[in-house]
Amino acid sequence: MAAYKKDIEEAQLEVKGDPIGGTMRKKGSMLTFVSPKAKGREIKRYIENNRLEIFYSVMFLLVVGIQFGERFLTYTKYKDHTGYPALLGYSLSLTRGSAAVIMFTFPLLLVLMCKNIITHLRGTFIKRYIPLDSNRNAHIYLGGVSLIFILIHCVGHGYNFYMISTLSPDHLACMMPVTWLDGTGQATITGLLFGTITGITGILLVLLLMGLYICATEFARRNLYPWFWKTHNLYPIILALTVLHGTARLLQEPTFHYYLAGPAILFTLDKLVSVSRKKREIPLIEANILPSEVTNLVFKRPVDFHYLAGQYVKIALVDSGTGRDEYHPFTLTSAPHEDTLSVHIRTCKGWTKVLRNLVIKNEKNPERNPNLYVDGPFGEAHQDYSNYEVVILVGGGIGVTPFASILKDLVHKATSLQSNLTRVKKVYFLWSTRTQKQFEWLLDIIGKCEELDKKDILDTHIFITRFYEKSDLRTTMLYICERQFQGISNRSLFTGFKGYNSFW
Repeated sequence: MAAYKKDIEEAQLEVKGDPIGGTMRKKGSMLTFVSPKAKGREIKRYIENNRLEIFYSVMFLLVVGIQFGERFLTYTKYKDHTGYPALLGYSLSLTRGSAAVIMFTFPLLLVLMCKNIITHLRGTFIKRYIPLDSNRNAHIYLGGVSLIFILIHCVGHGYNFYMISTLSPDHLACMMPVTWLDGTGQATITGLLFGTITGITGILLVLLLMGLYICATEFARRNLYPWFWKTHNLYPIILALTVLHGTARLLQEPTFHYYLAGPAILFTLDKLVSVSRKKREIPLIEANILPSEVTNLVFKRPVDFHYLAGQYVKIALVDSGTGRDEYHPFTLTSAPHEDTLSVHIRTCKGWTKVLRNLVIKNEKNPERNPNLYVDGPFGEAHQDYSNYEVVILVGGGIGVTPFASILKDLVHKATSLQSNLTRVKKVYFLWSTRTQKQFEWLLDIIGKCEELDKKDILDTHIFITRFYEKSDLRTTMLYICERQFQGISNRSLFTGFKGYNSFW
């Protein structure tokens, strides 16, 4: 308790001004005071950095609200000879409103996964007006909105089926001329669910979507990736069942296929581009086991493979037992001017663990390593760095892999006959890593870049975070030795390079 109070007192001492109205924020083992002004600045920065995403999110919710509201109000006031509105009331309005939203969001989910088209658009003026780099987050966001209205639709239809099952045979004959009835002529919930096209397709959709959403959770993606992959590849069946779901024409003509047609054609064309190249076997030239559970793969570059620094590819192993069609995305650490392609893969669980064990097993017989299927390249947010005079690259841990390619590409362009192709005059590379072991695999790349950097455009700073406290004497001595050695030799004591090392 005394230590806790001491932390609060130390945090309050760091605050200038009146602490009233602020909040305490825990960062590691320390408590930091956040004033209202600081929170206001954070909100302002967030809006500035994500203004396009916020704009399109608001517009999307507005369209969803209009669609849901229009259908809800229409069926609330809807009068017809069948008697559905009078019997079902607001439940009918909720199911029709949620159906309208689902018909709108499902096709959009396909558009957001047109990766080849999005990669191409990143090289055009459109990227200034549409946040193309947020397609994955937008896909998750739309999936969440869809889930909400799927639940509303299911609960509403559960109530609808119950109410219909309470009708007498005479009333049922007027409302549902064609239906599955039991021997007494009375409709049952079982008959409505398993005896009609709407009910059967609805049950199948619920089961498939339940599996898809469960396997799309963060836990499942990290620990059960093959299931995530398999359930997401059920989308053709889900879309086909959704089309069939409305063919009973109970209240209106089916319209989902009109929403689906354009996005489906776009998505199919995008898939055809990937299919045309993803089944080519690419020879694996070299596989290296590196420190910090990192595996390096070097493979042949196809003649027609053109990419930009910072882009990524999706990789599958041929006949390795890891899943023939199980593709995983990895950033290329090779540069566009190099003759081979390379990736650095951090070993976690599942596929990456199997890959590392396979490479270790074949270390003495590298010719036994499997070939690769490679799909790509696909774009990321790093493609336009050559348009700026000063570039600041900030990475953490294995997330630094895009910058390995960018650093090599920048130095190559700046020191070769292609120097007129880039405006970059200075590059600040800041890398935060837990221990010095985690950057050992990148030292060779940084060293080669510094050797080629005759114009001194590269300025490297490495921050080692999992170290002793700043007040620890050992950390202080490391600082003194590093700075002293840096001042004398203009190189780091620990890496031998020009870059600075800091310990936190």
